[in-house]
Amino acid sequence: MIKTRGNWFFPLILALLMGSVSVWLDRVSQISTEEIALNPNEPKYRINGISAERFDADGLPGESLTATAAWQLPQQNIVNIDNPQLTLLRQGKPQYQVSSALAQYHTDSREVVFSDNVVLHQSADGSGNEGILNTSRLTVNTATQTAKTDAKVDYRYGLSHGSAVGFEYNKERGFLNLSSRVKAIIYDPNKP
Repeated sequence: MIKTRGNWFFPLILALLMGSVSVWLDRVSQISTEEIALNPNEPKYRINGISAERFDADGLPGESLTATAAWQLPQQNIVNIDNPQLTLLRQGKPQYQVSSALAQYHTDSREVVFSDNVVLHQSADGSGNEGILNTSRLTVNTATQTAKTDAKVDYRYGLSHGSAVGFEYNKERGFLNLSSRVKAIIYDPNKP
């Protein structure tokens, strides 16, 4: 049996070729990504035709939102909403509806600031009359279910109606506070 020097040459060349192919494939398969900063004055997204619901612990609708569009600017926690209508429900039945031309939803505090032709509508139920409130600006906290404004409000509750500058409403407590300049005509259905 004759031994030649070439016996070790072939495995060495094969190992070098395999290593070179591995390095080449590694470089070819790496994708270099470059993050491009978004224009802070242009929306990072826009959604048209919105319909959303949030459910309560019993699986019934608790909040409903419809709007013509929503958009958000980069690096902000405010979602701008066009023509929103927010409905708060109890046991699946509408209790309050708020609509306006514009709104801003603050994602960190779950507050919605409605502006331009704001209408707050309370549905009539067994314990109370229908109520309608009109104002230019209204802040609704969906977590605490409170509403407030410092703008002029015109309201109607059953046959009673009036106006005031500013109000605060707490749904949980059933408390309404008209802040100042209150003018009202109160109708008592028990005393016609």
